[in-house]
Amino acid sequence: MSLVDKIKELATKQDKSPVLKKGEIQQILIQTASEVLPDFGFLTYKNGSYTFQRDRQVNNMTVKELLHIIFTLKDKSFTCSIASILNTECIFSKHYNAGLLNPHKDLKVLRNNSEALKIEDAYYFHNGQVETTTKTVKEFFGDYKKYGLPFLDKQLERLKTNEIVKSGFDYIDNLQADKEKLKSEITEELNNDGLLLSSIKHPIYVNLKENLQSVSGQSKKYRQIIPKTAHELLELYWTR
Repeated sequence: MSLVDKIKELATKQDKSPVLKKGEIQQILIQTASEVLPDFGFLTYKNGSYTFQRDRQVNNMTVKELLHIIFTLKDKSFTCSIASILNTECIFSKHYNAGLLNPHKDLKVLRNNSEALKIEDAYYFHNGQVETTTKTVKEFFGDYKKYGLPFLDKQLERLKTNEIVKSGFDYIDNLQADKEKLKSEITEELNNDGLLLSSIKHPIYVNLKENLQSVSGQSKKYRQIIPKTAHELLELYWTR
C-alpha cells in the first residue's frame, strides 16, 4: 500500500455517525479537554488554531502553557503542538521553538521522540464524522496528558533551576535601558542583516550574551543556544 493510499484509508474509513457540522469540532475539543485535562481552559480560535491555556507561576512570572490544535476538514487531519511561554507576544506563534524561555514543540514529535516523522505519523487523522473524529480528539488529548504534561513540567523546572536562565533573569531584572529604544535598535540590526542573531552588535545584547557564556557547568546543548536565549531575554524585557 502506497503512502497516499494509507493516509486515504485512515481518513475515509466510515462509521455510522453524522458528518461534522460547521463549528461542531470546537465543542468536541472543549468537552474532551474538560474530561482529560480540566486545568486547561479554552482560550480562543485564532490563526486557524484552537488554543487551550493553563497558567503557572515561576520566579514571580506567569508561564502560559498552551495546547495548539489545527483542524482541517478538507485534509481530514489535526496538527497538535504544545508550548510554554513567558513572552506573551509568542502565544499565537506557529513557529516551533527549541529555546530556553518559550519552547514550542509538535506533539507527534514528543510522542515519537523523533524530529523526522513520516507523513502518516506526523498528523492525527479523522474521517469528518462525529464518532471517529471524537475518538481522534480523545487520542491526542491522551497524548497531551502522557507526553505533553511532562514536557511542561520539565520546562517549569528548567526555568527555576537552569543557571543560564537564572543569570539571564538577574540581568534583565537589573537592566535600566529604555525599552522602546532597545527594541528599535536591536530589531533594526536584525532586519538589516537577514534576521541573523550573529549580526547583533548592540552593546547590551553582547554584554548579556557574554554574561550567559560565563556561566560554568552548562551542557553543550544549552551553550549553543545562548545567542537565542540572550535575544529572548531582551524580548521579554521590552515586552513586560
